[in-house]
Amino acid sequence: MTPVVIGVDCSTTGAKAVAFDAGGAAVAQARRGYGRRSPRFGWQEQDPQDWWTAACGALTELAALLAAAASEPVGLAITHQRETFACLDPSGDPVRPAVMWLDTRAGEQIARLGGPRVHERSGKPASTTPSLYKLAWLAEHEPDALARTATVVDVHGYLVGRLTGERVTSWACANPLSLLDMRAFDWAPELLAAAGVTAAQLPALVPPGTVLGGLTKDAAAATGLPPDLPVVAGAGDGQCAGLGAAVKAGTAYLNLGTGLTLGTHSDGYVWDRAFRTLASPIAGAYTLEALLSSGALSIAWLRDLVAGPHAGTGAREIELGELAAAVPPGARGLLYLPYLTSAESPHWDADARACFVGLSDGHGRAEMFRAVLEGLAYEERLTVERVEQATARRIDRVVVMGGASRSPVLTQLLADVLERPVAISAAVETTALGAAMLAATGVGLAGVTDLSATAARMSRVDEVRTPDHRVRRRYRQAYAVYRDLYPALKPLFPRLSALRDEPPSEETP
Repeated sequence: MTPVVIGVDCSTTGAKAVAFDAGGAAVAQARRGYGRRSPRFGWQEQDPQDWWTAACGALTELAALLAAAASEPVGLAITHQRETFACLDPSGDPVRPAVMWLDTRAGEQIARLGGPRVHERSGKPASTTPSLYKLAWLAEHEPDALARTATVVDVHGYLVGRLTGERVTSWACANPLSLLDMRAFDWAPELLAAAGVTAAQLPALVPPGTVLGGLTKDAAAATGLPPDLPVVAGAGDGQCAGLGAAVKAGTAYLNLGTGLTLGTHSDGYVWDRAFRTLASPIAGAYTLEALLSSGALSIAWLRDLVAGPHAGTGAREIELGELAAAVPPGARGLLYLPYLTSAESPHWDADARACFVGLSDGHGRAEMFRAVLEGLAYEERLTVERVEQATARRIDRVVVMGGASRSPVLTQLLADVLERPVAISAAVETTALGAAMLAATGVGLAGVTDLSATAARMSRVDEVRTPDHRVRRRYRQAYAVYRDLYPALKPLFPRLSALRDEPPSEETP
């Protein structure tokens, strides 16, 4: 039997279970999806039971595949959608639906409670994402539900409880709740008070990579996995994606998904509006992470706009990429500001929106598509520069992953604009791989208990794009203009935001 470790990725849309061998090769995988609901505008909720049902379904299918492949699971770790939390009663049942990271109901609490002190302590700039403000909303609007809550838990902690019976989570999983003192990796009393919860309502915290316990008999029966299979403390999905790419000091990872997530490693604690500071999967270290929510979303938006939402999306993107490749750098003077839904780091502006600047009758879909790709690259250069400024450390190399990392046009563009080598991760399921690396280290797979050594062994890149120095001058000129776009347009965004509301009824003369 070949020993394998399992990474379970419980994301926004489903649970995926992937088994990896000691070299990091994916042996088998399975997935089950689930939905979410929005009972009111801005509310985003899920049923925690759906996480468990989907995880059990994926693991049961995976266990059958492993048995057929003569592979033996020796450990399991979980990664998850961050900031999403559940309120459980003393029996472990949900008191109310889970509140998701996408939820934006707590605007008033953000304005009242957010500030430099909370940012410094939690590592998270005030925004709609941190759970602290949504818990404060519950304390004010649903006090009975919070009073009946025995445990407030992240997705990882909920699944660990169902698998092992333990009331525990990793500090690298819980820290996106924004309730931890990030210097101490422990619950911060002043943040708990702001959120309206007590330390007694929270699980125990352990370092990522800690063996939490074994599968109970009931969990083994529900998943098809062996009883007492070690469950190892994981980390959030963004941190695990960076671990799956073996990111270290001087390197950044860039996840090219619906949103673009850029992160890098830091041995010491740093906080800045340019990024969110998270606990690293490497216990005691940090992950600095910046977010652009409209990454591949911008690509899909323009693709659907010019071709329709059902016009062979893969082929249409390839065609648009070929057209964009024929347009010279700078898109003939057309720029795209990629804030389709809002601006996250470093601006944190909920009113900001996307725009094309410099559009003329001489521009067509090829120039527009190239401008979209270049706009994403310019935004990442802005992010890299802000991270370097805050940390006083240069980022020499970027490892990309995610669906859009398979675009040769975009990856070359990133290398050219960033003026750094861009390596393409070989792993498709990088996030699950990061969780599997934690499992492998926790159980000592291949005799190795050092996480950095395990990550180096299990990660690989397909190829590396190097910057084309012939286009450096043109991109520097275009980027200098791009960098001034948001400051120039910032005063206009709130006025435009007001126009998005329903117009008032006409007054009677």
